[in-house]
Amino acid sequence: MNFNGKLEFITNLIKNKKTVPKSKEVYAVGTGTYVGEMLVYCKKDKENYCFLSIPKNINRKIPIDKFDFGIEHKIMEFVRKLPSNVYNICYKQFEYNEKHTK
Repeated sequence: MNFNGKLEFITNLIKNKKTVPKSKEVYAVGTGTYVGEMLVYCKKDKENYCFLSIPKNINRKIPIDKFDFGIEHKIMEFVRKLPSNVYNICYKQFEYNEKHTK
């Protein structure tokens, strides 16, 4: 494989890399159904990423493919990683909602 082939291979890897949310990460939604919400990543189940929506303080389950689409098309963007003490409060609210809103 020549240099151009290697460069093209690396470029395709970068373009096809999917964003996988991690603990304490926050995503801002700039358009669509959840516009104006900040989504704090809490956990993953089989088909969804689960977030606490701020400021509404409600849980959101977003299918993994829709999350990927949202990131790819700049519908939502990574904002920052929360400090542990703030994230712990958000996660406790997420758990509370899980138990009391079924």
